[in-house]
Amino acid sequence: MSGISLKNNKNFIDGMRLFEEDRKVDPEFVLDTLKEAIAKTYQKHIDAPEAAVRVVIDKNEMHVYHQLTVVEDDTDTFDETLDILLSDALQINPEVKVGDIIEQEVDFNEIGRTSINVAKQMLKQKIKEYEKQRVYDEYKDREYDLISGIVKTIEDKFILVDIKNTIGILLKSEQIPGEQVHEGQSIKCVIKEVSKNSKGSQVVLSRADAVFVKRLFEKEVPEIAQGLVEIKAIAREAGERTKMAVYSRNDDVDAIGACIGPRGSRVQAVISEVKGEKIDVFEWNEDIGELVKNALAPAEVKACFYASELTDPELTEEQIEKDTRFNKRPLVVVVDDDKLSIAIGKRGKNAKLAVKLTNRKIDIMTQSEIDELGLDVDQLVAEFKEDQVRIIKEREQKKFLELQEEAARRKAEFEEELAQNDTGFDETTLEEMDEAKVEEVVEIPVEHLEEPVKETVEEPAKEDIKEEAKEETKAEPEVIKPKREPRKPLTPKTEYKSKFEDFADGSKKEEIKVETKKRRKKDDEDRRVRAEDLERKEYDEKFRPVYTEEELDEIEAMEQEQEENSWINDDDIDFDEYEDYYEEN
Repeated sequence: MSGISLKNNKNFIDGMRLFEEDRKVDPEFVLDTLKEAIAKTYQKHIDAPEAAVRVVIDKNEMHVYHQLTVVEDDTDTFDETLDILLSDALQINPEVKVGDIIEQEVDFNEIGRTSINVAKQMLKQKIKEYEKQRVYDEYKDREYDLISGIVKTIEDKFILVDIKNTIGILLKSEQIPGEQVHEGQSIKCVIKEVSKNSKGSQVVLSRADAVFVKRLFEKEVPEIAQGLVEIKAIAREAGERTKMAVYSRNDDVDAIGACIGPRGSRVQAVISEVKGEKIDVFEWNEDIGELVKNALAPAEVKACFYASELTDPELTEEQIEKDTRFNKRPLVVVVDDDKLSIAIGKRGKNAKLAVKLTNRKIDIMTQSEIDELGLDVDQLVAEFKEDQVRIIKEREQKKFLELQEEAARRKAEFEEELAQNDTGFDETTLEEMDEAKVEEVVEIPVEHLEEPVKETVEEPAKEDIKEEAKEETKAEPEVIKPKREPRKPLTPKTEYKSKFEDFADGSKKEEIKVETKKRRKKDDEDRRVRAEDLERKEYDEKFRPVYTEEELDEIEAMEQEQEENSWINDDDIDFDEYEDYYEEN
């Protein structure tokens, strides 16, 4: 029975291409889903949800097989949708046995149109769930990451932005107030939230969040990306002002200067992206009092201390004790009477940003109000600073203990890993192995040495060599030296014949007698020294082999014979005359 042909089915091929290219769905998932839908459709057609169905898509054809289990003919629990009698199975396959599986191909044309529509709806639902899960998995781990997109649709309450593989929504509350965008414009946002519901996965974008400005600085400032500068705290009123506290991990790096950039280029790039929003960058300080003073700039703060029942009647002792325990105690800031409006800011923005940045409740009071309450500001400030020193020390001690715990944990993990990879050697075994190596004597035959050992020491005199050889022979009579082959007589590698030798030989053949002059003894000695040096250069001076006493005597006799037979000792040659000859030519 032939299966369903897919070769000329244009709708099927176009649908697969659409899933793969436009909707970014894996074709293998589509095929698996199609097989599952067809199998369930056939089960519903025969009204047997437990029936075993196998769907095969082979190249351009699709086959559906109903799997039946072979049972005895006299069984009482026979079910025609699940089982097949042994007698009927033997007609299909003579070698079949009870318990085997027999597959019968199904004529898919018998399945009604209603069942086909059920398979179609099931396939659509599966693909929607796949797309929903894919988008959720892709963007859930990227929350608060900076992303670029293209504006697709602009509505009154939201803007749809086309980001990679899905559509993000930019709500009205997450837009910069007064910003105008148009369709097709490329904009940058941060992924604020990724959620999944019955309608699908939703990616909420934001341009008004403080993290948006933080990500822009991380992109523009290399020192932040490298970890040299850290943004400790940031607070923002979109479209109005942003306050950012930065900290340098390297004493040689100016955190504020790095964020501002050369001629303000870096901070200007961020301001341009947020449509002219004002940005204040200042230094982070562990002392909350100093941090509040920096956060309230441009207002000048005269004093900062803890709030009490006198400054805030709503505070109770219980509330103060609770805030002290969690280090969230409210603060009082004192400014001059004429600086109060600057400290509060337009529509209270400056004070609100300071509260967000420090995560503390801050009461701004004038000097006249403090005088009316009769508070001793100097004493309150001194107590506040003393408490801040204590808090900073406790924080540092806690950090130190955490580092110690982390180091102990890593050490334990390392020791556990060593124990798992233990090879069975202990310290005693290693010490015994080292002692065995020291006591072991290894003799290497001379012929196995790849290169002779070269020394750079000065050559000792021949008499010293003889005496050392004798002493070594007497001191170590038990050492057995390797046998050496008898050395061949040392001969020069090349025979050098100079021009004045040829000239001298020619003069002898022609029997021309030349008047000789008696040479000076000093010149004769110099020439002998030069001749000896030439002969010595024929050998490697760095290699000094050790000879026996007999070999040394033989070498000395051979050298004397060469000196006696050398042409340099010929008295008939006048060297001074030939030197004049070479100078003339």
